[in-house]
Amino acid sequence: MRYFWERDGSGEGPESVNADVKALGADAMRQLVRADLLWRDIEPVDDQWDFSRSDAVLNKAVATPIVTLFSMQYASATPPWAEGPGAFRPVLGDAARDYVETVVRRYGDQVRYWEIGNELDHWRISDPGDRRHPPAKRPPHNPPKGFSPNAQGRFVASVAAIIRQHDPDAVILMPGMGGLSAYVLDTWLPGFVAGAGTDGFDVVSYHFYGPWRALKDRRGRLKMALDRLGVGDKPVWLTETGSSSQPSLSARPRPATTPQTQAADVFQRAMVAWGAGDQAVFWHTLRSSKPRPGNRWRGFGLKDSDGKPKLAYGSFALLAEHISDHVSVTEIKGLRAGQFGYDVLRTDGERRWVFWGQGRLAPKHYAAAKSHSSVISNGDGAFVWQPSQALITLSAVPVLFKN
Repeated sequence: MRYFWERDGSGEGPESVNADVKALGADAMRQLVRADLLWRDIEPVDDQWDFSRSDAVLNKAVATPIVTLFSMQYASATPPWAEGPGAFRPVLGDAARDYVETVVRRYGDQVRYWEIGNELDHWRISDPGDRRHPPAKRPPHNPPKGFSPNAQGRFVASVAAIIRQHDPDAVILMPGMGGLSAYVLDTWLPGFVAGAGTDGFDVVSYHFYGPWRALKDRRGRLKMALDRLGVGDKPVWLTETGSSSQPSLSARPRPATTPQTQAADVFQRAMVAWGAGDQAVFWHTLRSSKPRPGNRWRGFGLKDSDGKPKLAYGSFALLAEHISDHVSVTEIKGLRAGQFGYDVLRTDGERRWVFWGQGRLAPKHYAAAKSHSSVISNGDGAFVWQPSQALITLSAVPVLFKN
């Protein structure tokens, strides 16, 4: 959510962003950029607070806000103004406690969901003797003994305790896992849970940008890991997923991306995640950043960097209207090889079905449906609904059926 993002000229004021949130039918939003509660934005200098941007968004939020505390990368208890050797703080000091208490007292009535840090597994780069797969961005401090997953868990649990003290109804998100790699599932997650304890957080949060075909397998591995750690009963949120519409995006090797594949991906990723049991799915991002050649995140928005809606924008709104308010999303068994399908029971009792793949779809799988439409709009931005009677030939673009 590019609130107040003046850096490259693609930022927007609250009114413009909120209009998109309403039009899309999104019921929650995360990563509010400069309107978030990151420590460096709220208190860049000791006891010098700036709530102007967060007040403008959180006091008039049009969707449930999920706020992020401390830092978007390399979160720790280190104050933003601390510099030089020895500045790193793995545990809460007076300044960190004051920061947490101040934001919770101010926004406890507006915010229910609190995420403590983000992608803490990036701290792996500071582990002594471990320099494999370092992220592009280096940490602001280099702890001589690293910042272990266990220590990160203790840090998160201590913050959670302060939040709950001031807001007993608060829901604590663990920091979003930056993917579901072997390191994250086998090393970081067990260490973090051991440090935080099973009561140190309420929601499991993960990110996934790989192909949708790989999501089901990775999500299955996550479930096994959570069950082993005794936290398999906690809600799981896919807090970041998405794909680009830019064919020129070569920094992420995968099949060619286009506006059409991105629009289809909106449905494919959400259906796979919900079908695997995820309680919430968040698309990253609303508006694209500037398409500079070195920007590996170009084209990920539902809108382009100039604010023009893309095909994915309409697909997201269709998903929100027909699928998001559901009781269950169940993978349909018995389909032919190369076919994918999901049965949706909505809270109003109506049914929806989503299919994609190859070959003809047997009518028995959509016998109760009255009409269907591609999840990609036509040239006028509208969705064309047709009677669901004859055989349907599937393609890589999902088809939405309704009763």
